Formats: sequence, C-alpha cells, structure tokens
Amino acid sequence: MSGEDMEFDELASNVGNFVLIDVRNRDEVEQHGQIPGSYCIPLGELEEAMGMEAAEFTAKYGFQRPATGVSLVTHCMKGGRARKAGDLLASHGYKTRVYAGSFNDWKEKEGKIKPGKPFVPDN
Repeated sequence: MSGEDMEFDELASNVGNFVLIDVRNRDEVEQHGQIPGSYCIPLGELEEAMGMEAAEFTAKYGFQRPATGVSLVTHCMKGGRARKAGDLLASHGYKTRVYAGSFNDWKEKEGKIKPGKPFVPDN
C-alpha cells in the first residue's frame, strides 16, 4: 500500500527530492502540460515498465528506472490513477506517496506547468 498523501505545498517546495511519476496517458500530458520534473509512465504501462531491464526502461521512458530505495510520488489528473499507481509501485518495493489532488490541484493552485512533451522512443 502506498504511503501518506502529499499536498501541493509539500510537493511544490520539494520537487527534485523524489521522482515524480505522471501516470496520465501521453495525450493528456500533451494536451494539458506537465509538472516540471515529472516523468510520464501511463498507468496501463506501469506494471510492465517495472519489470523491464534497465536499458529497455531508459530507452522507452527517457530516464533511468528508479532504484527501490528512491522515494516516488505519483500523480494523474484527479488522483484516482495516482493511488492505483502508488499501490502498484509499493507492491514492487518502492517507497511511494500520492499527490492526491494531482494535476488539477496543481493547476488550480497555480503551480508551474511546462508544455506537455512526454518522452517518445525512437522505434
């Protein structure tokens, strides 16, 4: 089970101290933008992604698969998928927290948003 929820103020003041996983679909990220420093792994791909070899993971997602000791925070659009992702990652041994308000909360509270450009593999 994922750890305690994270709120906007804590996330905004600690970006960079953990890996932020955006589990929205790529088209949602492109349409709405993304929280700076976040990495897109759609929820439907997350289980498979965690089982990939390191090089395959990096080639597909554009960053190194986090080690299990690294703190992860998940978010989506409203929070439901983020919770599922947090639970799934916790079952793989990750220390996870969920940004419960997710992207909608971030946007409502005027958090910085960068253009949504999820990593696209070459193949």
